[in-house]
Amino acid sequence: MINFFLLILFNFLFFKNYLIISKRYNLYDFPDNLRKKHKKPTPLLGGLLIFLNLIFYIFLEYGGFLSFNYFSTNEEIFTFFCISSCFFLLGYYDDKFHLKANYKLIIISVLILIGMFFDDNLVIKYIDFSFTDFRLEFFSFSYFITILCFLLFVNSFNMLDGINGQATSYSLFIIILFLTLKIYSFLFALLLISLIFFLYFNFKEKMFLGDSGTMLLSFILSYFFIKSANVSSILYSDEIFLIMMIPGFELLRLAITRIIKKKHPFKPDNNHIHHYMIDKFSFMNSFIIIQLLLIMPYIIYLFFSSSIASLIISFTTYSLVLVFLKKI
Repeated sequence: MINFFLLILFNFLFFKNYLIISKRYNLYDFPDNLRKKHKKPTPLLGGLLIFLNLIFYIFLEYGGFLSFNYFSTNEEIFTFFCISSCFFLLGYYDDKFHLKANYKLIIISVLILIGMFFDDNLVIKYIDFSFTDFRLEFFSFSYFITILCFLLFVNSFNMLDGINGQATSYSLFIIILFLTLKIYSFLFALLLISLIFFLYFNFKEKMFLGDSGTMLLSFILSYFFIKSANVSSILYSDEIFLIMMIPGFELLRLAITRIIKKKHPFKPDNNHIHHYMIDKFSFMNSFIIIQLLLIMPYIIYLFFSSSIASLIISFTTYSLVLVFLKKI
């Protein structure tokens, strides 16, 4: 109980003094009236908030202050923290100096490769499905598949961070799901509290996640998706796919569109579904529709108990929404 009290107190003090922290941190997102339409320079404090909370968690985990340890060895804890720190610093550098997409892909791949070298439970060696006993083994392709999955989720998650609250609310959905399934409960309770605080300030346009936030948060979520599947088998692979499905389709659609236009597949533009939304509807209506699209595949799966039915219904709905937005 004392741990949660200290956590809430820390987050309260962070947001109470966010203007002072912003000046010391000196990282802002400046409007350009093209892709960034906010009215004034806004602190990119989301990454720092998540990172400081992560340090708090690692201190408790490494020091043995938690009643249940989520890592097998201290080496796993140290590896997780080091790779997380690198993702945060990579995002910070990208926020500050706008790192080229190819360099980011290479650096992320190297970081994941290092993580897999020190933590074998991070390697996707096979995938299981909820609707069959068949297991798809990857054998010598395991490292490649793992790196690819991380790259896809990190980049698709980063694309969500286009309107206030979108990436944060999606993260909260995943975190609540993790807590419901009792996956690494204390860590995600910690993130839940900090992101609820952050969401309020994000809606007020007082702070943004930034690449430091999206990079770090997407790594943490994808890391524990894989660990939960490999270590505890709580989630099947098709369930994880459904949770990440709509951001994945957005990534694929945008990549194909950009390649056709002879652009880099990960170069930012204004063709995201949230850009179409906010051009046609109010911010709040756009936000609600997108959040419903994001959580729809897993909710439909729970209702029908069929990942295939959910895939068909969700993809059809996503496609129809896109067609509708382009016609009106």
